[in-house]
Amino acid sequence: MMSLVIPCLVAGVGVFVVSALIWMVVRWHDRDIQQLPDEQSFVDAMKVQGLCPGLYMWPHHGGDKQVLQSPGFQERWKKGPWGVITICPRSPNYLRNLIGSLLINIAVAFGVGMSVGLVLGGVQLGAGVLVSCTACQILLPTFILGSMAYCLGGLGTDLFLGKPSRFIGTSLLDGMIYAGVQAGLLFLLWPGLE
Repeated sequence: MMSLVIPCLVAGVGVFVVSALIWMVVRWHDRDIQQLPDEQSFVDAMKVQGLCPGLYMWPHHGGDKQVLQSPGFQERWKKGPWGVITICPRSPNYLRNLIGSLLINIAVAFGVGMSVGLVLGGVQLGAGVLVSCTACQILLPTFILGSMAYCLGGLGTDLFLGKPSRFIGTSLLDGMIYAGVQAGLLFLLWPGLE
């Protein structure tokens, strides 16, 4: 399994680089996140609320079943608007966020690479020898597992919190690209593959 360390690191860094290119060069996510029509009055209204950092949803019943079933809550629920908002404790620390993203990409690459290596049974600890691996034995499973990690990881939450379908669609497209990059790099660098 030690022979997979470098391929997994390279695959994780490769996905990180492609992610950065998608967000900073291709920029198809620019249309996913909308600007408020009157941002300053919205921010002022939030300040009046005295919101602490956290995730807020409205209308919300506070976990109280009686409130949930009350006519007043039901009316607010039917009438809308509904929303979810995250209040951050401070301005974004992009360096910390980028490092966190890089570490997650590397962790996914390690999970995928090591899982496929263990299933193949051809990677031996220490020796790093891989016996009779074909493209289908490496490329397809690493792509499938990567797709599951990058596409399905946040999909349930995105759907539940009502993120727009375009945002979900472009995130799924990102995930498929990340899985493809990861699978390709793992395949190209797989130990013993000729």
